[in-house]
Amino acid sequence: MNVLVPLTELITYILFSILIGHVALQFVSPEKKPSIYISKRFLLSCVLGIILFTFGPLLQVVAYFGGSVGVAQTLFSVLFTFEIGKAWIAIVWCSTLLWLAIYLENSKYVQAVLLFLMVLSIGYASHVASLSFWTGFTSHTVHFLAVTLWAGILIQVSWFSKDSTNWDRFLRWFTPFAVSCMIVILISGVIVMLFVIDIKDYINAWVLPYGQMLLLKHISIIPLLAFAFINGILVRKMRKTPTFDPRPWIKTESVSVLIVFFFTGILGTLSPPHDIDQTVKSEGGANWVINLLGSSIRIPVNLQLIGSFQGIVAFIFGVLFFIMIFLSFYKKKAPILAIFLSLCFIISTYLGLMSSIELR
Repeated sequence: MNVLVPLTELITYILFSILIGHVALQFVSPEKKPSIYISKRFLLSCVLGIILFTFGPLLQVVAYFGGSVGVAQTLFSVLFTFEIGKAWIAIVWCSTLLWLAIYLENSKYVQAVLLFLMVLSIGYASHVASLSFWTGFTSHTVHFLAVTLWAGILIQVSWFSKDSTNWDRFLRWFTPFAVSCMIVILISGVIVMLFVIDIKDYINAWVLPYGQMLLLKHISIIPLLAFAFINGILVRKMRKTPTFDPRPWIKTESVSVLIVFFFTGILGTLSPPHDIDQTVKSEGGANWVINLLGSSIRIPVNLQLIGSFQGIVAFIFGVLFFIMIFLSFYKKKAPILAIFLSLCFIISTYLGLMSSIELR
């Protein structure tokens, strides 16, 4: 279950992104985007996949409570009394209608409305919506929509485009669009985070699995921004080379998005630490952090960053790996190398931070 549910969260993000990107690009004129082909059968499978994989979080709840009152009764209760169950029922209905709309090649407006209702259902079932409905619901919905819009268009043009025609015209509107999405993502993401963790407790949260995944997610955003800069700005200069194909580098950006989705999926299955001291007292800290500190975690938690030789060395390696991402682009190396370098950056930066903490 610890592996299954995060995997369903990851796949849910991917499926929503594919469908939202497909529908969004229907509103863009053909001369402002590359030629894209995606089969109807694949799109229909994505819709059915959303029904299946959005059931993952419900499965976690049923498994948690099912042992006391029975699986059937727990499932009925979760579906009709829990927000997450009501949201899944709404997703099933909207997905069924969306499947029919795609199969019958219905209006793009109908498809967009149905997808938007499904996104609203995701926001309705979110943890932050249960804490402060309107603010939490709105911020999570906006965050999810901005992420899947940006990622979805990236996935469509990188993995399903037949050629790189109209690429300059595509970048002319997509670059400012992507920047706008990133601004919205960052603002809404901070709002969502502040519902769970007070900003002054951000470092203290690293003693918990939730804080560890949040840190990894934030670090993984940095190489994503690097790829966005390469594909939005630097690639225009390379377009002067007739043999240059920008699509492989767009693929690296989409893979970088998937890395962020991976950490987000795990994050969604962990207990949010509204009170870090109480969470440590009831659930304990992350085993890796306890081993790193060489002692049990004392309450109240007071984790601080300090200078350490190991941490500085790891940070230096992280900076070098980050620089090499850009060098691999300028030297026209295989984009897969840039993905490897971004993973090395994430690992080095993470180890640098974890080697520079001290419990006081």
